[in-house]
Amino acid sequence: MADANRQWYELDNAATIYPYSSNRQWICGYRIGFVLTEEVDPDVLRQAVRDIMPRFPAYFVQLRFGYFWPYLEKAGEPPVVEQEHLHPCLPTPRWYTDTPAVKIIYYKRRLCIEAFHGIADGGATIAVLKALTAQYLRLKGVDIPDSEHIIDITETPPVEETQDWFKKVYDKSKKGMKRQENASYQHPVRPVKNYNRLFQGLVPVEDIKAYCKARNVTITEFLTAVFIYSLHQCAPADNKKPIKVSVPVSLRPYFNSNSMRNFSLFTNIGFYLSKEKECTIDDILRSMEGKLQEGTTKDVLERNITMNVSTAKNPIVRVLPNGVKRPVLKLGYINGQQKFACTLSNLGVCKMPPEMKEHVDRMEVFLGGPRNAVGCAINSIDDKLNICFNVASKQTDLVRTFYRTLTSLGMRVHVESSDWEGEVV
Repeated sequence: MADANRQWYELDNAATIYPYSSNRQWICGYRIGFVLTEEVDPDVLRQAVRDIMPRFPAYFVQLRFGYFWPYLEKAGEPPVVEQEHLHPCLPTPRWYTDTPAVKIIYYKRRLCIEAFHGIADGGATIAVLKALTAQYLRLKGVDIPDSEHIIDITETPPVEETQDWFKKVYDKSKKGMKRQENASYQHPVRPVKNYNRLFQGLVPVEDIKAYCKARNVTITEFLTAVFIYSLHQCAPADNKKPIKVSVPVSLRPYFNSNSMRNFSLFTNIGFYLSKEKECTIDDILRSMEGKLQEGTTKDVLERNITMNVSTAKNPIVRVLPNGVKRPVLKLGYINGQQKFACTLSNLGVCKMPPEMKEHVDRMEVFLGGPRNAVGCAINSIDDKLNICFNVASKQTDLVRTFYRTLTSLGMRVHVESSDWEGEVV
C-alpha cells in the first residue's frame, strides 16, 4: 500500500524534462474536462475536490527545485477551484506555493482539470477527472454506483500507482534506441503571448468508423494521415523536409500498469510529400501502412524506455546541479520539438457507468499552448467523437484545412470555437 504520510516524490522519467522546458510565457500543461448537462455548483465542486484528494497522493502535489533535481512535494492546500476567466493553460505562479500544480476550472456546464505535465499524463488525469465528477454528482444527489471505470476514492491507493513505472519495467539488458532523427517541416505560425484559441470538431463516430473499416485502418491512423495531409496542403511549394506528426502512446496496456503518473511515450510518423504531384489521404495511408504499429510494438517501446532511463541514470547527469542541467535539458527539449510539426493525441473512448453518462454531454481535451503553436487531441464518449485543437496564434489555416478535409470525405463535422460556432466554413 502507498505510504499515506509520504511527503515527496521523485519526478518520473518522462516528467524530468517538463520543469526545464517551461517558462513564464509557456507551461507544459493541458486541460481535460467534461461538459455536463447542468451548470456546475462551485461550492459542491470544492467539496468534491477535498473528498478525492487523499485517494491521489502523487497527483495533488507541488513542484519544487532541489539542488540536483526538481521533485514533487505533497501540497498542504487543495488546488485552486475557479471560474474560467482567462485563456486555457496559461502560465501561473505555481512554483513555491502551498497549492498543487493543478487547477480545477468551471464555467457554466464545464468542469475541467488543468494539470502540469510533470505530475501526470492524460490517462492519469482522465481517471482523476472521472473520480472527481462522480463524487460531485453524488454530492448533488445522483446515485453513481461502484464501477470498474471509476476509481474508488474510499480505498487505500496501491503503491504501484505512485511508482515510476519507467524504472519499474526498465531492463538494462535491452539495447536502447538511437536518438538520431531528421528534422521535420515546421508549420510557420507566430505564437501570440497569453493567447490560446480553442476549436472542437464534433463528428459522429459512425462516419469515421465506416471510412476506416473500408480501408482497414484505425481511427488514430486515419486522423494522423488527415493531419499530415493538412500540413502538406498548408506547406510552401519549396518544402524539402518530411512532414511528421508526434503521436503519444500510453504504455499502461503494454505493461499491465495502473500508474497514476506519466507512463507514455511518443512516436513520430511522417513522410516527404512533394507538391509537384497530387496527394490524397489514401496515398498517405498506404505510405504509413504499418508504421504506427511498428513504432508501438512492445520491443520498440522497451528499447525507448531503456534509452531514456539509461540517460537519467548516467552518474554524470545525476550529479550536475540544476543550474547546469537547465540549459542543457532545455536545449534538448527544443531540439526534440524540431523532429515533428505538431502533436496528435488520441485519448480513446472515455468509459463510465450509464448513471454517470446521463449527466455528461461530452469530453474536451486541449494540449495547452505548445511551442509549435498547434496541438490536436481526440476523444469520444459513445457515438460522439471530439477532435479538439488549440492554437496559440491568430492563424487558423491548418485547423480549417483539417476539418474541411473531413467534410470532403463525406463526414459530418460541427465546429465550435471560442469565436464562432457552426458547420465548417
